[in-house]
Amino acid sequence: MNWQKAYQAADFVFYCLLINVTVIIGALVGGIIFGLAPSVQAGFHVAKKTLKQESPPFFQTFFGYYRRNFWRSNRLGLPIILFYLCPMVVIQQGFLAALTQTGLILLIVSQCVAIAVINTLLSMYEYYVLPTKKYLGASLRFLFFQPIGTFLGVLWFGICSTISFFLPGLLPFLSIGMWIIGTMGIYLKLFDENEQKLKQQKDAGQPVEREEEEIEHGIEMAQK
Repeated sequence: MNWQKAYQAADFVFYCLLINVTVIIGALVGGIIFGLAPSVQAGFHVAKKTLKQESPPFFQTFFGYYRRNFWRSNRLGLPIILFYLCPMVVIQQGFLAALTQTGLILLIVSQCVAIAVINTLLSMYEYYVLPTKKYLGASLRFLFFQPIGTFLGVLWFGICSTISFFLPGLLPFLSIGMWIIGTMGIYLKLFDENEQKLKQQKDAGQPVEREEEEIEHGIEMAQK
């Protein structure tokens, strides 16, 4: 038996559990609507620290970040919660059976796009420093710059959601943490690739002047 792999798997499950439980607690503390965005964002923050093999005090880091970024996280996430996620829940609960085939396809596509944007937005907030109002636009541009990577993020969300659907008992313990750690891991790699492309571009002395060229050469943003 490979004890190192067993230890790594146990470590992964442990951190999923920690993130999962603290995200739920943080959401409840903020009354769900106001607590969800800062709680999930704090989960992405500690996931980034874990993936970079940093070892700050977990609960102190999570709840300190939650408190410091409470209102800024709500400025980013609350419009998505109120104007997309809440109506989507209402549609799924009350009108899903009445949708035509075309309506169902449009619903699924819109959900995939929304998941891609949310994954990118939450991860980008942990990697780059931008004015709050510019994160959404930068996230949308990044979808075109890294379509395969963002698809992997959506796929990972789908895997976590499917596991939660068939094993709903995991949702309070592992599913949210699995989604956050997996998504942050995917996007750390994507953002590192973005920085590498920018470095190659600067070394070659080819500054990007048009927004369209960012798709090929990388999107320039200040790192945290």
